[in-house]
Amino acid sequence: MSDERDDIAQDEELFFDSVDGVQSTTIIADEELLEDIDDLVQSRSSAALLNILTDLHPADIATILNELHEEEARYLFELLAPETASEVLLELNEHVREDLLEELGAKRLTEIVEELDSDDAVDIVAEMDEDVAEQVLEKLEPGESAELRELLAYDEDTAGGLMATEFPTVLHTGSVEDAIEAVRRTAEETPDIYEVYAVDEDGTLRGVVDLKNLLLVNPHTLIAEIMDSEVISVRTDVDQEDVANVMRKYDLLTLPVVTGENVPVGLITFDDIADVIHEEAQEDIQRMSGIIDDSDTSSSVFDIFRGRLPWLLVGFAGELLAALVLSSFEEELGKVLAAAFFIPIIMAMGGNAGIQASSIVVRGLATGELALSRTFRRLGRELLAALLNGSICSALLFGIVFYWMGDAQFGLTVGLSLLVVIINATLVGATVPLFLDRMNIDPALATGPFITTSNDALGLFIYFGFLTIIYI
Repeated sequence: MSDERDDIAQDEELFFDSVDGVQSTTIIADEELLEDIDDLVQSRSSAALLNILTDLHPADIATILNELHEEEARYLFELLAPETASEVLLELNEHVREDLLEELGAKRLTEIVEELDSDDAVDIVAEMDEDVAEQVLEKLEPGESAELRELLAYDEDTAGGLMATEFPTVLHTGSVEDAIEAVRRTAEETPDIYEVYAVDEDGTLRGVVDLKNLLLVNPHTLIAEIMDSEVISVRTDVDQEDVANVMRKYDLLTLPVVTGENVPVGLITFDDIADVIHEEAQEDIQRMSGIIDDSDTSSSVFDIFRGRLPWLLVGFAGELLAALVLSSFEEELGKVLAAAFFIPIIMAMGGNAGIQASSIVVRGLATGELALSRTFRRLGRELLAALLNGSICSALLFGIVFYWMGDAQFGLTVGLSLLVVIINATLVGATVPLFLDRMNIDPALATGPFITTSNDALGLFIYFGFLTIIYI
């Protein structure tokens, strides 16, 4: 067994980080290591596999499972103890986790769910088949089952769907000693405790005390004397993106979630928000690419088709409009064939300027940084930047055309067209996301088609309009 483990270890690529004399190991699953593990799985060498997995972090085990075939991944996962399996399950790729949840029995899933914090447990239960989820909930302890059922009622993209319900509370009229005792009572079910919430007799949130203050003051000190009464909190129905913005803005490690009566019902920790920020950023990028799900591998063909077709049709209509604009200048194009040479650069430069401007505005809307009061200032800055960039690019294009063709008037026409096209594209790129946001249409999903189509049609119109007025 030890020989097998030594052979596998030679195939592991390890990175070592030393912090205060402590070394941490991260495994990179290369192809040779995966083949060796696959061979051990095929031969059902469970003892050798467990000996290897014992030394690995759950995230590294998840990396290996993500690369294995479905049957091999399921066998390897079944070898894990419930506590380790629960941590690994959270780190798996979505489609791998879905496959495991479909194949594992209710008993095994119950053992795993019991090891999870409430916020993670509800996410896993929500991904299960409805009948399996009900079996798991029935097998759990009544209190835990009721807690998860309550959390399942919240939308998964809200503060209620993110929060964990395990947190220490103390009466604001109590002492530091009482708060420390509350921490001890909840320590087992709440692995990460940063603050204690002070409430009144009705359960209303009155303040918050961090652990540092509890450790530094006399145990008989009253909570009211050291608590921070200016508590930042969110209600259960607040969108997760807004929650992330609040925690980022105020540099919070935890954020209490309260009811309309300001009664704390849960808390959100920074690690949950890190996942939200990653998911939201990934979602925005995917939507800009026409992807409608976290992973197209888990979407049906019809879902992908339905999500992308409307915006492809918008682009199709816009390009037809561009073709009509081009055809209306057929006579002018025939007179100056050289004008066709510069259509690609006019269109490309305008498109780039529009995308750059829209990306800044979409990001500002997503993060909450672009307030209504600053919209005109933002637009002014974008237009000024477009004027400067366009002037430089237009001057360069004028010089190239004049040197190439020896025609200053034609060079002026092309250069001026490029300047106006860049300014127009920037204005469209900066205003379209604001308009779509006002119409409750996701700017990340719809901005791209609007910008590309409008730029093509308007850009051609501007180019040939100047060509007609100035040159022809």
